[in-house]
Amino acid sequence: MTSQNVKLGELVSRLSQTHVELWHEEDKARSPEDAAVAAAKRKIDKLNQTRNDLIEKIDECFLESGPRAQAPEPR
Repeated sequence: MTSQNVKLGELVSRLSQTHVELWHEEDKARSPEDAAVAAAKRKIDKLNQTRNDLIEKIDECFLESGPRAQAPEPR
């Protein structure tokens, strides 16, 4: 396994964990208590930023992994 594959695997694992944390915070945001909703919304914002950062890093791994696939020429 190459270091690139390990890096990609770690990023995907972190993304999966971030999704789980995000789902739990979204559940908390449905609370009838305003303070709990506000705290959950702030955490959701942070988790969404983490999620976006991880997706960008995953995209970079694919771009660094080699030449891009070319679409076939139309016939």
